[in-house]
Amino acid sequence: MDDLVFAQTGQHLDSLQVAILKGVLNGKKYTHIAEEYHCSAGHTKDEAYELWRILSEALGEDLNKSNFRATIERLGVANAYSNMVNPVQIGNINLCANPSQSYETENIESIIEETARSYVKESLTILERERQKAKLEIIPNLVELGLTAEQVASTLGLSLEQVKKCIP
Repeated sequence: MDDLVFAQTGQHLDSLQVAILKGVLNGKKYTHIAEEYHCSAGHTKDEAYELWRILSEALGEDLNKSNFRATIERLGVANAYSNMVNPVQIGNINLCANPSQSYETENIESIIEETARSYVKESLTILERERQKAKLEIIPNLVELGLTAEQVASTLGLSLEQVKKCIP
C-alpha cells in the first residue's frame, strides 16, 4: 500500500493512514479508529476520504471503506490466481481481523505491489511519452527565439538529429 501511495503522491503512508487501513480491514468504524489514534472522528474521516481517493486513482478502481477488502482481494486473485483469506500482511503490518486466526495466505503486499508496479510502469511510460512530445513541440518556438539547433538539443536533452527534424 505504501508503494501505491508513494507512486501516486511522492509521500509514504503516514501513521494515521496505516491506522485507517488496519482499522477498516478489522471492521472498525472511523470513530473507533480516531479514538485509538487520539484524534477527532472528523479528521479521521477526512484523511480516510483522501486515502481512498489516492488509492482509487492508483488502482483505477473506486475504493472506499465498504469495498476496500473485497477490491484488494479481487485484485490479488486476478493477479496471482490465489485465494485470499485472513490474516493479510501488508508490508510489516499484520492486518488480521482476529489475531488468533491463523491461515495460510499469500502476502497481499506482494500482490498489490505487483499490480501497482504494472500501473506505475504504464503511467511512467505515458508520462515519458508526453514529456518527449512536449519537448518536440517546443523546438520551433525555441528556434524562433534565436536558439541554434545545437543549443536546443543541449537544453532539451535531445539529439541534434531529433531537433533538426522538428525545425521548419
